[in-house]
Amino acid sequence: MAKKLALIYLCSDAVLIAICAYFGAVHVLNSQVSLISSSLIILASFLGYKKRVEKKIATTDISAFDDVNENSRIPSQDEVANLENSRIPNENEKTPKIPLRLYEFGSVFSPLRLLGYVLLILAFFILLKKELFEPLSFLAGIAVMPISTLFSAVFIKAK
Repeated sequence: MAKKLALIYLCSDAVLIAICAYFGAVHVLNSQVSLISSSLIILASFLGYKKRVEKKIATTDISAFDDVNENSRIPSQDEVANLENSRIPNENEKTPKIPLRLYEFGSVFSPLRLLGYVLLILAFFILLKKELFEPLSFLAGIAVMPISTLFSAVFIKAK
């Protein structure tokens, strides 16, 4: 599946290069600089969240979830509605605040992700200062990864 995903990203980049090449080298430069920066940000985000999930799995006691048996029944719609209605807090009740933990910010402020954002911002300002900035090409380079991911989610079926 990773090979198919990489192939979709490469094909999308090739299409972007072909379209931008029609308009000139400056458009290709803008699109590729923003594509590389956004790819670094997405990769860093993925790795950070993967590490967070693995850490959460390692620290969670899964024996509590073993009690679910095969004869568990699905509650009826009336039972679900009664449960939801019973959980509506009164006006006088205060909802509990969820404390933010330091590990929740670890994936947000990872060095690789920050480097990607710094690279994206520096590239923007350098292109702007050299009068080479083309906004549509720059935004197209950023948009390639999310659009490719959307197409891969639709067309690639996981095993």
